[in-house]
Amino acid sequence: MSGKSLGSLALFAAALIAGGCREGSPTASAEGDLELQAALTSAEGAAVVAGDVDRAEAIRHAAGAIRWGLRPSVIEVTVRDQTTRYAAIVVGLIRRGENGEAVMIRHLVAWTGRPLTALLQVTSARDEALFGSTARGHWNDLVNHNIWAATAGSADLELAGSGSACPTQPQDATLRCELASFDIRIEGSFQLLLAEGPGGPPIGIHTSAAGVHGVVIKPAN
Repeated sequence: MSGKSLGSLALFAAALIAGGCREGSPTASAEGDLELQAALTSAEGAAVVAGDVDRAEAIRHAAGAIRWGLRPSVIEVTVRDQTTRYAAIVVGLIRRGENGEAVMIRHLVAWTGRPLTALLQVTSARDEALFGSTARGHWNDLVNHNIWAATAGSADLELAGSGSACPTQPQDATLRCELASFDIRIEGSFQLLLAEGPGGPPIGIHTSAAGVHGVVIKPAN
């Protein structure tokens, strides 16, 4: 991610935190968030280069949610017993499972810092999931230029409500975007991601919040 993009993302996160994010209003002007969208696109590109398809997809859809008018929430994330405020979005993607039933893939994307210092991403296919099984998580420490992967713990990303249409709909006419809120609880043990995989002493990362702003993306028909 470029320095300019990191700065843009950091400034937006700082503005959200300083202003309390106006939690009563889940929507914002898409035009006002163009720099944030560009920053997330840069982060997506870095994930693609690293070969992390899930992380790239999560960040891409977070950028899409902001483009469609979603305003991020502010949550508190604790890393190594130190609590920091993050801007956060949850994206739910409706897909068809192997048996033909609808399955929601949930992506939590959260960021903090001025300049940007960290990016947290968690993906789960269930309301309640375990890291290393049905959930994946990464915490990108941009100060020390390393990534930590979740190896144990739990990730709860539960849809609390949805229904209203996003102010702007996806360009793909086969998809529909609905505003949503999610109750989240992350209790994870993360290890440094090395060339051969996660290793070394683990660190604890956790967060819990109700009504986090998000979207559900589903087939239009």
